[in-house]
Amino acid sequence: MSSGLRRRARASVGRTAHAVRGRVRGRVRGRVRGPRPAVLMYHRIAREAVDPWALAVSPERFGAQIDWLARRRSVWPLGAFAERLAAGDLPADAVALTFDDGYACNARLAAPVLEHHRVPATFFLATDPISRGEEYWWDDLERIVGGAPDGQLAVDVEGRELVLDLGAAGSAWTWAPGAPAGTTRQRAYLELWAELRRLGDADRRAALEQLRHQAGVPVLPRDTHRPMTVEEVMALVDSPVVEIGAHTATHPPLSERARDDQAEDIERGRAACRSWGAAPTTFAYPYGDLDDVTVEVARELGFVAACTTEARTARPWSDPLRLPRLAVGDWSVSRLAGALRMAP
Repeated sequence: MSSGLRRRARASVGRTAHAVRGRVRGRVRGRVRGPRPAVLMYHRIAREAVDPWALAVSPERFGAQIDWLARRRSVWPLGAFAERLAAGDLPADAVALTFDDGYACNARLAAPVLEHHRVPATFFLATDPISRGEEYWWDDLERIVGGAPDGQLAVDVEGRELVLDLGAAGSAWTWAPGAPAGTTRQRAYLELWAELRRLGDADRRAALEQLRHQAGVPVLPRDTHRPMTVEEVMALVDSPVVEIGAHTATHPPLSERARDDQAEDIERGRAACRSWGAAPTTFAYPYGDLDDVTVEVARELGFVAACTTEARTARPWSDPLRLPRLAVGDWSVSRLAGALRMAP
């Protein structure tokens, strides 16, 4: 890989790691500030030793977080949160909870906890992997790279062969998003991730199949990483606290697509949700990737609220279709409270 391509890959990884993690680094100087409304972002409820994008929160910590939020904050459905925010009468301690992508653990583990505490939440579904019963591509790539034997992986990317050294198999994954990769295998993962992210869905799936064949990794998804089944989605439609939101069909970086392609992918994802009994009125931008055209498309499609990954609290002047979110990590309750207190 050329040095220029490496720089672009590192820049892309850095931007997305910042978006996915949403780490709170605001500081309050000279005074104690009261709470501000915030939208919280979750992905997976799981214990993970290998978690490249820090998407997992353990079931124990998740239960403690929801218990604390139910007792100490005012939790709102996302649509009502956006409406009251725009009207200027949303309580300062308000939060809305969101879960991206459609992981099965959200149905199996998160939903019962939310229902027990009567806490509303929005589950944003990227629908093609659900329909196909496939792992989300970034998880599949992690499994392929992590499970491949010593040596190299080679893949054709738009007519260009990309060859990557892997280094020793079985090394611990100590890399944290936003930090330099610590091993040859981690660097290979990040370079492949940056290359595959920009591909169309069909080309990316073909590239993954090439890599999977070389690594000897099975097609069947891991139960720990699989998306929901259609039956699990349909059961959630009847939940008293869970609302289904749209998250596109193929999870593309929307700003890199033509306007019509953006609209088609968003609408196809929403149509799939409707076919499963849901009626999404809210949306989340995959990877937090958007531009003005993307927001216009979401507005024209009639969404009442749409979420970014900008790591901020919500303000009365926040555009309902550009709502910032704070990503929640595998944190203690005290750390969650501090993150909400210190968020800009």
